[in-house]
Amino acid sequence: MANLRWSMLVFFGLILAQFVPASLVFAQEADGSKIYKKVVPSVVWIHSNRPRGYATGTGTLIDLDRKLVLTNYHVVEEEPTAKLYFPTISNGQPKAEKKYYKDRASLAISGRVVARDKRADLALIQLERVPEGIVAVPLSLTGAEPGQAVHSIGNTGKSDALWGYLQGKVRTVADKKWKAQLEPGRVLEFHAKVVETDSATNPGDSGGPLVNEKGELVGVTQGGALDAQLLSTFIDVSEVRRLMNSDDVKRIRGGSKVTATVTKRTTATTLSDAAKMFKEETTKAAQTDIDDFFKTQKLDVLVETFAAVPMKDAEKVKAMKSTERIAYMKDWSKSRVATEKASGFGILICNDPKSLYVDLTEDAKARFPDDFAIKVRDKLIDGLKKDKRDESLTEVLKMIRDNIKK
Repeated sequence: MANLRWSMLVFFGLILAQFVPASLVFAQEADGSKIYKKVVPSVVWIHSNRPRGYATGTGTLIDLDRKLVLTNYHVVEEEPTAKLYFPTISNGQPKAEKKYYKDRASLAISGRVVARDKRADLALIQLERVPEGIVAVPLSLTGAEPGQAVHSIGNTGKSDALWGYLQGKVRTVADKKWKAQLEPGRVLEFHAKVVETDSATNPGDSGGPLVNEKGELVGVTQGGALDAQLLSTFIDVSEVRRLMNSDDVKRIRGGSKVTATVTKRTTATTLSDAAKMFKEETTKAAQTDIDDFFKTQKLDVLVETFAAVPMKDAEKVKAMKSTERIAYMKDWSKSRVATEKASGFGILICNDPKSLYVDLTEDAKARFPDDFAIKVRDKLIDGLKKDKRDESLTEVLKMIRDNIKK
């Protein structure tokens, strides 16, 4: 493996949605309450007007720059527009009473349906605006697995309260064809990869998020089985990715009125050397520098190494073409920086396949000379090639200290 070449990618981007491999050993699992508080501000109550009356459902903000909310096709069907409500948060909890929002029409945000996937029962709504401080829910890179704990949020139609929470376990993930009767005499046919859980979802929850222990989207609520107990269907995140990668969605542009709002960290990032690439004394010294950058400069330096891509994706990644692998790795890199809410550098190194990625977030870019991230990348690459990885990491941290604009 020593003669394999290191691939390189420098990514400069806004901190938006993110995707974190389920197997990361350093990730801390959160309980349901913490996950709920993290995700619920980004979950919306949708009103879709119909000739036969309005329908309600649930959606999730998944792209902040383009103000895109994900929901089910059957929530909006062929209607061109919809009204959406974000929750009013107080003391970490949403104001849940439906009457509160019905009495406050000014809280509704207009949205335009910009993409539909009728086969997979998915749709995207582009909003006129997004409330200050709302962030996008990241798409999981690896999806759900049987036995995994999952969490969902929805706006049950028969309840007087909104943003209800459910916890469950994944029963299976599989390709499925099925029919759904939306009203008497009207049946829709769907075909998609789905996640089945033991969650007890209800009408109105449709379109809401199914997330993992890290708060990443692994599915979209489709509905519960009427003839079975504790069996609900969610559209798998791979179908969401397929929709997001379609030409129609790629052509959707972001708006200048909304920028990526990042929740600042309150502590420094922690260096994670899961691949055991550095000596213990090197990581300790590096962590001291990272702590100091955060304390004195309000700059994050996220350094993480991985022995390999998640086992679930290993064969898939090996079979990928070069461009596909770069896209996969870019998603991974982007997700780690965003999930850690880092404002500054993200340095990620994977041993199998051998890859190194350096992210410099947009909000920190002006604090360094032009092309500085490329110099950081080149220094690390040179150290890896010459088996001087400890020296290169130490030198990179010194470069950052010497070049940052106060």
